[in-house]
Amino acid sequence: MSAFRVAVVDAFGTSFGFTGAFGAVGGEVIQVRSTPDPPVGVDPVDDRSFAHVLLHDGELDVLAAQLAALGPVAVLAGRETGVELADALSERLELASNGTALSSARRDKYVQIETIKAQGVPGMRQLRTGDEAELLAWHEKVGGTVVVKPLRGYWGAGVSFCDLPQDSVAALRRLRSHRTVLGEPITEVVAQEYLVGAEYIVNTVSCAGVHQLTDAWRTERIEANGVRDLVTAQVLLRSDEQPVGELFDYGRRVLDALGIRYGAAHLEIKLTPDGPRLVEVGARVSGLPYYTAEVLGEGQLEWTVDAYARPERFRARAGRPYRRRQAFAWAALVAPASGRLRGYRALDRLEQLASFHSLTVQVRPGDAITATTYDREYPATLTLSHPVDAVLQRDLNTVRYLDGPGMYEITPAAD
Repeated sequence: MSAFRVAVVDAFGTSFGFTGAFGAVGGEVIQVRSTPDPPVGVDPVDDRSFAHVLLHDGELDVLAAQLAALGPVAVLAGRETGVELADALSERLELASNGTALSSARRDKYVQIETIKAQGVPGMRQLRTGDEAELLAWHEKVGGTVVVKPLRGYWGAGVSFCDLPQDSVAALRRLRSHRTVLGEPITEVVAQEYLVGAEYIVNTVSCAGVHQLTDAWRTERIEANGVRDLVTAQVLLRSDEQPVGELFDYGRRVLDALGIRYGAAHLEIKLTPDGPRLVEVGARVSGLPYYTAEVLGEGQLEWTVDAYARPERFRARAGRPYRRRQAFAWAALVAPASGRLRGYRALDRLEQLASFHSLTVQVRPGDAITATTYDREYPATLTLSHPVDAVLQRDLNTVRYLDGPGMYEITPAAD
């Protein structure tokens, strides 16, 4: 097809891959930044990879006019910070859009769950509050463990697992004294019942309300550093493997309830004794497409290109199950303490695993290290790949055996 342009709001991280994905079919990407400065915590990108770079300074009419002059055929969100702006711009330019009516439900975690429940989709019990007494009384009524987190958080930062009502109040106090990783002030939190069950990731791409499952993953978690469910691995499932079908059926109901008719979505779902329950969903690509293209041949990036630039190809292929070429997993190490890292004791043994694929070290000897409590604090990550599922699982178990206090030489931080 002839050259065309697509606008991506906050094309950082995984979504920077849209430059290559759209480029492969003759497209150019316009980078639209939701704020003059890049979002907090993102890695810098090369602006030369974009056809144009536009900055949003709060004047939506001005930005929409600037973008319209460049003639994009689509506007989509690159990361969480870009969801609402992408909705607004695509609606104003009368392009394929999820619209603004349910934008808040696609970003605010409380509104999100209440919205799906109002549409008849099973969801968890929850409370939105900034009042300590109200939170205390609600936790006492619900009983058990409660999860307290920011309404518009990201990366799992600020999430607390609270066994006692007093713990929930303490979590509220902590959060009100901080900002989210997106730099937003926290005046209220969402408190949710703790869902018991295995957690899964379901990634999709939609085109005119037709939803395509691109990949599904089982998460592995441990309790560490005061975090009840710290993610340590994500294992790619076969499309015909249980419970993928059940999860996708539930996920489609969630997407419809939230008005996600176009583009990528990243759903986190727990399979409880009462059936699937949504943890949260992001209306953007996940952090996993880097791997899916290699293991599956394509992933969310490629399907998103079809959804916006080649919808006829999307419709012709929609409904086909993805084919996993071999077993694959992503895994992370968990630092047990904070201080100064002197060295790793068994990092080389990870590279000797039969399924070893790659290793990325974020914290090197001599660097400051932080006890891992959320996604941005992993000292190292690795990928594993093997034709045999059992070998991959054995190696994942070995990673957990090797990781732990014995893996690290850490000099405690000075008081």
